[in-house]
Amino acid sequence: MRKVARIELLRWAVGWIMTHNADAGLPTNIQASVFTHLELSHITSALRAQGVYAGIKLPQPVVEQLVFFAHTHAFAADRNPNLLCRYDERTQLEASVDHALQIGSFRSQDCPLIQELITDPGLVAIATTYLETQPTYIGSELLWSFPTETNWQQQIQAAQVFHYDVDDYRSVKFFFYLTDVDENSGPHVSIQGTHWGKTLMHQIMGQRCASLPDQKLVDRYGEHRVVTHCGKAGLGIVEDTFCFHKGTRPLTKPRLMLQLQYAINDYDEIRSYR
Repeated sequence: MRKVARIELLRWAVGWIMTHNADAGLPTNIQASVFTHLELSHITSALRAQGVYAGIKLPQPVVEQLVFFAHTHAFAADRNPNLLCRYDERTQLEASVDHALQIGSFRSQDCPLIQELITDPGLVAIATTYLETQPTYIGSELLWSFPTETNWQQQIQAAQVFHYDVDDYRSVKFFFYLTDVDENSGPHVSIQGTHWGKTLMHQIMGQRCASLPDQKLVDRYGEHRVVTHCGKAGLGIVEDTFCFHKGTRPLTKPRLMLQLQYAINDYDEIRSYR
């Protein structure tokens, strides 16, 4: 799939075949969603045109519960499942391993609230409308990003450089800020409109585009397309994963974010987190 889907003409053709005549019926219980005032047609139109939409709001009580979970449960330091610690133990762990932690990842299956959000009828309706078929959940992650000095290779590993994800022929991901995010605390950044129309070289490179300097991609697709998403805790961003995007390195304070991803197919462990 990853060899085929990065070529846009093939991705379009296979995606059309997979979704043509497929059941794209919306959830019948959409009114039970924790998200209110979802304008599906507006969100879908923005996704089709720009590859990204920012404006979904996660209710404050849900934000507070997820923040509480993140402060009271152990995370995998730098995604190492053998290196666990809680948020208030981070300084001690950094001293013991003699390096600053870059990220802290939680197992989403350990959080019942995340499991509820995965099947939220509002999110499922957005994914259904955009993917044009019944969506398949393929992964989620609750993630701390910490302000620390990193090298280029570490930034690549933490998705802090421009890249696009080839996880299926069609895929959409939700990002929810659980802490206030400004330009100094790790905002998500998108190059709008790059979910289609990439250069042939960038299509062939696929996920290896992450090895290219960010500025080279900005110069190619235009500074005017670069959007930095800042906002209060609860801000939700929906993105076609073929759009160039990155999470920037926090400079002043940790950022907590929840990611939920849906696609047409589940390729089983295609993502390192589930």
